[in-house]
Amino acid sequence: MKDSMRILLVNNFFYEVGGIERVFFAERELLQHHGHEVIDFSTQDVRNHPSSQQEFFVSSVDFQTRGNFFKKAMRFFYSREVDRALSKLIEATRPDVAHIHGTFDVLGPTVIRTLHRHGVRIIFTAHAYKLICPNWKLFAHGHVDEGCFDQPFHDAWNKSIQNSYIKSFGAAAAWWLHETVGTFAMIDRIISPSIFLIEKHVERGWLRSKFVHVPNPVDINKYLITRGEGAYILFVGRLVPEKGVDILIHAAVRFPEIPVKIIGDGPDAERLARIVHDRGISNVSFLGRRSSADVKEFMRGAFAVIIPSIWYENDSLSVLEAQAMGKVVIASYIGGIPEQIRHGDTGLLFEAGNPEALAEMVLHVAALSPEERHVIGVRARGFVDAIRNPEFYYEALMDTLGAV
Repeated sequence: MKDSMRILLVNNFFYEVGGIERVFFAERELLQHHGHEVIDFSTQDVRNHPSSQQEFFVSSVDFQTRGNFFKKAMRFFYSREVDRALSKLIEATRPDVAHIHGTFDVLGPTVIRTLHRHGVRIIFTAHAYKLICPNWKLFAHGHVDEGCFDQPFHDAWNKSIQNSYIKSFGAAAAWWLHETVGTFAMIDRIISPSIFLIEKHVERGWLRSKFVHVPNPVDINKYLITRGEGAYILFVGRLVPEKGVDILIHAAVRFPEIPVKIIGDGPDAERLARIVHDRGISNVSFLGRRSSADVKEFMRGAFAVIIPSIWYENDSLSVLEAQAMGKVVIASYIGGIPEQIRHGDTGLLFEAGNPEALAEMVLHVAALSPEERHVIGVRARGFVDAIRNPEFYYEALMDTLGAV
């Protein structure tokens, strides 16, 4: 075992919100399993997991709701509350290194500056593109948007953040300020789950030597593989424009005999349901948000899992978890997804945003025998285990945490 370390883990949320939290808690469990002292810093919420450091957690902010304008705005720039709480935590625990997963924009860039001021080494996992653009998704108004590369205030006049001039201007101004004063340069090392994300950052002037490629971990032992399958295909995820669910819906018209089940909720739910209703598409059903146990049951019954994303996915956990269950994954050729799937071997890829291409892949997989689909699924599961084994992740993580 590597020498025990005191590792400060930082994330916006201390309960399951999305893929970032799944990686965050998986890492936390691994570090504790290997005898390291884990120190937590996050925001307060009744849904939080227990933590010995919860007294240091700061109040949260919800950018989806109205109110607390000044507090929300200051989280973009500087938060005295975050600075004081994190300083007290550092003084009480004396961490050897800090690993940040999510900090923009709930905790905010204050975290980076406070850690740097106290001389704590900073490792940052880039789950998205906030270091190179105010709009961390590089996606706005239904398509990939790299306008911020030429002009950071592009996002302000384009209303790239939640279609709001105010929020977009605040995000662009804060990003420009922290880029100008060197906040992002205070990060010692950046972990990227995909090579694609590294290349995007290098394209924007970051040194390649600043990055280390560490794919997200998946413990396949937590996902049972079964031979049984139903006659439907499945989508699981947030109902937001960048996930491309409307592409799946438009593709479904081309295979009306194959049921399409959609699990998840989000701000795009009403618009998507209206498309299905107005076009009289009878083979698409919305199942809403379901528990993780329910999701696994529906996934076991699907003959394929669809990932129709139209944004630069970094390292999709939806792809990995479906592969871990031995499912055929049909996914968009975009972002880091092609690093996760060997086309025709461990899954299938189609041109992002093209419903005809997606329909062609679905019909191809539907025409395979259950045995042929099972073979693809088994290869996909083996591919995940070979590259995403949690112990491999741990070794690469420790090399990074201790190498700065």
